[in-house]
Amino acid sequence: MRWPDTTTTLQSTERKNIKTRALDMKHATDLTLEVRSTDGMAAGFYQPDAERVAKALRFLASPRLFVEPQLTLASEHWVTLIATRTIDVILARTKAPAPQVLPLKSPAGLIDISEVANSVPKDEESFLLGEMRRNDAEPTDSRSFRVEVHTVGLWSTILDVRAQLRGTVLDRRQTFAHIFQVPVIPFKLCTGGIGFINPSNLIRVTAYPAPDSLPETALAMEFLRWNPFPAKTAANLTAIHS
Repeated sequence: MRWPDTTTTLQSTERKNIKTRALDMKHATDLTLEVRSTDGMAAGFYQPDAERVAKALRFLASPRLFVEPQLTLASEHWVTLIATRTIDVILARTKAPAPQVLPLKSPAGLIDISEVANSVPKDEESFLLGEMRRNDAEPTDSRSFRVEVHTVGLWSTILDVRAQLRGTVLDRRQTFAHIFQVPVIPFKLCTGGIGFINPSNLIRVTAYPAPDSLPETALAMEFLRWNPFPAKTAANLTAIHS
């Protein structure tokens, strides 16, 4: 049996004509791939070869990443198949040049998304005031938000979202109203590389400060708290095993 000629084989029709930065072999480095699933587990994969790293990154940049039924990763010794419907997040950590999947295009304008290195300060009121001042200092057609993302597998991250608001009010409302319907949400990793969120497995997205234009269906409510998943609490574990 002959194994595929790549340590990372990803089963899908690879897009052609993807706009990428030129790959400098002198500076290209390895790739560590982390696949976080809906069951709270994470699988790790590694690729040191620069050419194969570039190929893997081009594949991951496809908007059909989570549309295909499975993600296949293979080497000369192992092959792993992961059902894409069970994938919450994929983190591709690398210093190699990544495909230019950002900024995203939306009806309201371009959207750039980056991982926040540190969590939100405990003094949230001061933080929000700082974000509002930053927005006031930016051009009128640009806004910045901090976005908390939570997935089915209880994975979470905080993202810095910078949006150019060039569309109409209706366009901006449509952008926020359909966040769960986009095929994939890419974001830059603070340590280098790029992450990919599966929107189908999002359970909550909280943005602050609130965008100027919200869907007409938005209910006027103040956010108080988000409790842990009940099955993870000590009371439930006791009840399950008693």
